[in-house]
Parts: sequence; C-alpha cells; structure tokens
Amino acid sequence: MREWDLSEYAAMWTTERDRWELHRVGDAYLPTTKGDRPMVHLICDDALADEVTMRMLRAGVTVVDES
Repeated sequence: MREWDLSEYAAMWTTERDRWELHRVGDAYLPTTKGDRPMVHLICDDALADEVTMRMLRAGVTVVDES
C-alpha cells in the first residue's frame, strides 16, 4: 500500500469537516464544498481519492445521494 502526505486533505475530515459533503454518484463519491456555490474537489489519483473518501466517511461527513 502506498503512503501519501495527506496533510493537504486532512481538513476535509477534521477541522473543516462541516464545510464538506460527499456526493455519491453511482459507485463513486465526490468531495464537495457546501454552500450556495458547491464545488467538487477532484483528486486525479484514484487510490488517493479512495483514501480521502474513506477518511471522510469514517469521520461522519454527510453523504448526499445523487442517484
């Protein structure tokens, strides 16, 4: 398993957790900022995106089902 420096993303499931939600689209989750103009945060490395998503889910970040 690869190790990443997650410090760039850690606020998404810690200090700024309430500013984020995960939009479920099919089998994927898209980390999205909340607000009047929500913005998706794309992570181009699939394995890294899975790790960030898993940590957000474990922390209880809200999931919005887009299906």
